[in-house]
Amino acid sequence: MRKDSPITYAEFTTEGDMISYSRNIKNKELAPIQDMYQGNWLKLWWNERSIPVDQDNIAHFLSENGYSMPSDYLIKNLGLSLTDYYWLKPVDSELTWKDVNLFDNDFKSNLLNWEREPSERETDRNTPHYSPNGSLQGTIEKTWTINNGERYLIKGNHSSLSTESINEVIASEIHKRQGFANYTDYNLIEIKGKEYAYGCYSKLFTSQNKELVSAWALFTNEKKSNNISNYEHLMNMCRKYGMDADAIAEGLDYQILVDFIMSGYDRHLNNIAFIRDAATLQFKGLAPIFDSGGSMFAGKAIPKNEKELLDIDTHSFTKKESDLIKLVRNRNAIDLTKLPPSSFIREVYAKDPKMHEKDINNIAHWYEKKIDLCRDIQLGKEVFHKSY
Repeated sequence: MRKDSPITYAEFTTEGDMISYSRNIKNKELAPIQDMYQGNWLKLWWNERSIPVDQDNIAHFLSENGYSMPSDYLIKNLGLSLTDYYWLKPVDSELTWKDVNLFDNDFKSNLLNWEREPSERETDRNTPHYSPNGSLQGTIEKTWTINNGERYLIKGNHSSLSTESINEVIASEIHKRQGFANYTDYNLIEIKGKEYAYGCYSKLFTSQNKELVSAWALFTNEKKSNNISNYEHLMNMCRKYGMDADAIAEGLDYQILVDFIMSGYDRHLNNIAFIRDAATLQFKGLAPIFDSGGSMFAGKAIPKNEKELLDIDTHSFTKKESDLIKLVRNRNAIDLTKLPPSSFIREVYAKDPKMHEKDINNIAHWYEKKIDLCRDIQLGKEVFHKSY
C-alpha cells in the first residue's frame, strides 16, 4: 500500500522474505521507483528496506525480542517508515493508513538502548504495536523517538568515541554560518549505558505531505549507460522527474565542498536525497543535507602528512576525493570567510572525555589545511598533483 492506495499483492514467508508479487501493478505511478528496470524490482526494494543486519547492536536487539532476522522485524511492523508512505496491509485486515501511520500515531521507541521493546502491558493500549525502526538504514545504531509530540532521530557512534555525532554538529555549524538553510540541524545528547558519551539528535523533516526519495532510488530507476558517469546519470534522472538540474548541481556543489573541508568520505547515494510532494508526486529538489558523521577521519587513521590528506577514498559518485572535486562547477558555492574557526573544532571535540588532545589538535590542523586547499581550488590552482 501507499497510504490507502493499493500497489499490488505480495506473498511473504513468516520471517518477512518476499516470496512473490503480482505483476499487475495498480496505481503504478505511486509505486516505489527504485530498481524499476529490474525484473524483480519489488523484491529488491523490499530487501533493501529492512534494517541492515550489520547495524550496530541490532543482532542483540533482534535476539532479545524474538525476531529471527531484520526482515522479520520489518514485516511485524508492516514495513512502516517515517520517510515515505509504503506499508503492508494483511489481506484479511480492515486497517487503514489513519490507523497505522506513524506520523500521527504514537509508537514505541528504544531510546538507543536496543535491549528489548516494552511489552504490551507496559504501553498504552491505544498505541499501535508498530515501530518505524525496522526500516532505518545505515550501519550506525539509531532510533526514532517522540518528544512532546515531535518525531526525532537519535544516532549513536560506531566506536567508544563520540566523533561521528560531534561531526554532525560541526556540519550543522558550518551550514548555519554559511546562511545555508537546507540542512538537518543536529545537536548532541548524552547517551547512558554506552561506551561513547554522546549521540546526536535531529528533528524529522518529512511529513504526511513531504516524502524522502533517495538519490539511489532515482539512480536505479533506469539502467545507466556505460558512456556516462554516475553523476551524469543522476542528473538525467533529475531531469526525467521534472527537477531543475542546474539547481540540483548547485546544491551538490555546495555539499561536495563542505564534505571536502570536513574530509567527508561517506556521501553515498543513500546519503543524498530529494523531497517529493505526497499528493502531486512532484519533486521539489534536494532534501536537507544529512548524515555527515563519516568525516573528520572518524574511524579512520588521521593523516600523517599532506600527501595522505589528499589521498582520501570516498563512497560517493567517485572513489577518490580528488575526482569528486572535479564535479564541482561553482567552486565558490561556499564562503570560506564564514566557516567555524579551528577553535570551535577543538572546543566541540573536547566535550568527548575519551578524545586525546593530540588527536583533537591534529584534526583541527587538517581542517585548517583543507580550508587553505579549498581556497587554492577556488583560485584555480591545482592541489592534487603536487610533488612531495
